[in-house]
Amino acid sequence: MPSSVSVDEARAIAIARALKGVLERGGPLVSMPEYVLPRGLEPGSREHALYLTYVIAVDYMVDAEKLWRRARELYERDPTLFTPERVLATGGEELARALKRLGARFPRRAARDWREISRVLLERYGGDPRNIAREPLSVGEILRRLGEFPTLRGEKLSAFYVRVMHETGLFKVRDPENLGLPVNRQISRFTVYTGMLVGADYQTVCSRPELRALVREVWRRAAAAAGVPAWKLDEPMWNIGSKLCAKDRCLECPVKELCARYQSSAKATPR
Repeated sequence: MPSSVSVDEARAIAIARALKGVLERGGPLVSMPEYVLPRGLEPGSREHALYLTYVIAVDYMVDAEKLWRRARELYERDPTLFTPERVLATGGEELARALKRLGARFPRRAARDWREISRVLLERYGGDPRNIAREPLSVGEILRRLGEFPTLRGEKLSAFYVRVMHETGLFKVRDPENLGLPVNRQISRFTVYTGMLVGADYQTVCSRPELRALVREVWRRAAAAAGVPAWKLDEPMWNIGSKLCAKDRCLECPVKELCARYQSSAKATPR
């Protein structure tokens, strides 16, 4: 741990317990955009697995809510675009234009990634992502298989991808307790704003692997103390980070009484 950074483990445990309550109550703070499916898409199907695979492959450095809304609209107009056969049959520039409309940050690179993902799926897994883990595999074994896939093998997206595929029943995971927490911008923002991690801003946490690893480990321990899998905390943390923290909607936050930023602002506000 960098000497300038400190961790408040007691605060992390208290917040994990509060987030467990949020999960148990349900509601908009545990609703994730990747679980809202396009009309006509059968849950658990090959098409479902392909849709998630292709969209998650471009779900970085973008507005996730907007990306998934556009993905649903695109799928409803042209579901065959989310198949490896169609991706490989489509010219690179045409595919890049479609991905630009989808909201990919780097459309040409995304087009190359989709084509490579399609090639690996067809050559190694019969064109069906479910075959990556059709029989129960450990998280480590699944991550090794993802090493062949561009973007999906990355630290943040791989954790996100495996978690989503597990929760939707598209991957069979033997040890779900070892699913990782994807430390993205929203998780970093939530972690820093609440005061669990002190001495670095959330952009720095997002960009430094050793700080992301520290955040994952502290939340893993806090979640264990609260009696909830760490990966389950992703949903309320992501929603709070993106919908409340990012917009200074502190009064609506279910963990505000445990939050260092809220406590600091409350003290600074004259009565």
